Amino acid sequence: MKSLNRFIPLFSLACLLAACSDSGPTEAQKKEAADEVSAIDLPEKTLESLFEVEDGFTLLGLKDFEVFNAKTKEPVAGKNWSEADGVISCKGTPRGYLYSHESFGNCTIRLEYRFPESAEENENPNTGFLFFITGENRIWPKCLEVQGKFAEMAHIKSNSKEIELEVTDNEAAREKARRPIGEWNTIEVVCKDGALTSVLNGTQIATSQPSELKSGFFGIQSEGDAVEFRNIRVQKLTD
Repeated sequence: MKSLNRFIPLFSLACLLAACSDSGPTEAQKKEAADEVSAIDLPEKTLESLFEVEDGFTLLGLKDFEVFNAKTKEPVAGKNWSEADGVISCKGTPRGYLYSHESFGNCTIRLEYRFPESAEENENPNTGFLFFITGENRIWPKCLEVQGKFAEMAHIKSNSKEIELEVTDNEAAREKARRPIGEWNTIEVVCKDGALTSVLNGTQIATSQPSELKSGFFGIQSEGDAVEFRNIRVQKLTD
């Protein structure tokens, strides 16, 4: 009966509007209709209801991040970052990044991202995923990066002159695994004792040898292009 009761207010509302359609609803009828709509018991959308999450993983939404914006010469209208129906959207300006409230060491992070079709105006739109953010927030923080840039998806690099990194990268595998602009690409990064392994759409692309960085905040870059992210989840690994 519970599921049936959810549709009774809709039926009542339809009847009410039909009855008053010739002469127009009175104020009392408007109020009654509004009360009927507010009484409908619809499930609240949560991240957990939108995505299937593997055992041991925790979903991250916009509320789990802070925003760092680089200084700009010109004022920027509106918010750069927003979230709707489980998708985090980035306009691309100002440049900067989201960074997690929580610091992570050994972990696996999985997510999906895409550049909207409008990004085809730029043949090589850009974003990135930052690992082990350490020290002060700045446009190029001390950290490691797994590239989100279209031509270099899942490449691993140091995002700071202070850190040298030994990386093995498979360009042929990237070309085969990468999906075109407008489609969702999946990224998985395994962090183990400072070493990173990146996987693009199920294909391993790159590995890095350990550096001095072994823990820190996780970040997502705003690099001048519109980009969307969803189903961001993290699993902490035992040491």
